[in-house]
Amino acid sequence: MSNLKGVKSLKKERYDGFFGGLYKRNETYIMLSAVILLGSIFIGYAFAGFLSPVLGEVFGAFQNKIVNGQIQLNTFSIFFNNLDVALLIYIGGAFIGIISAGYLIFNGLFIGYAGTQFPLSDYIVYTLPHGIPELLGIIIAGAAGFRLGSCVLNIFKDLLHMRTDISKKTQFKYILDMHVDEFWESLKLLFIAVVFLFIAAIIEANITLAWGNYIRSVL
Repeated sequence: MSNLKGVKSLKKERYDGFFGGLYKRNETYIMLSAVILLGSIFIGYAFAGFLSPVLGEVFGAFQNKIVNGQIQLNTFSIFFNNLDVALLIYIGGAFIGIISAGYLIFNGLFIGYAGTQFPLSDYIVYTLPHGIPELLGIIIAGAAGFRLGSCVLNIFKDLLHMRTDISKKTQFKYILDMHVDEFWESLKLLFIAVVFLFIAAIIEANITLAWGNYIRSVL
């Protein structure tokens, strides 16, 4: 019976494909990440006046980085800036996902607040082309962080139930082996997030401005 279940599982995985299977196994984390980020964007926009004392300084510092050349409007500068954000979100997952959630909230608030600093139509037009893959990248990085947090939490749970009649070294190795797939799952998500962020950087550096100018000229 168990062999039959295993065969069915294999067939299902082949049918779902790599991306379909990865999504289904991590749907909860992806949805959670999306709700946190998108909800924070709405709050950042709706309550910009209340958040201005904090986010105003952050936004000003971000503008200064662009003016001073720390962030340049080319593919690799934009990509590495966004990659830093994604890695912070992912690594934050090691703290049971709490820091990942914090970074998602902060980035969402910042994006929403930034939208109030320009005419809304211009903000949408000039961010839409690269904004979609960039938001997808951040959401998936958040999901990767939550998956990593789940892995760490499960390892700690198992460590608390180690037996006294078996070598601790043997048990520790067994526990790590048991959860290694979950760790690799988080890395797969992170890799996909990085791909989306690289695509977003290419679009932002090479297409967004021309697209925005064209749309404004015909509206």
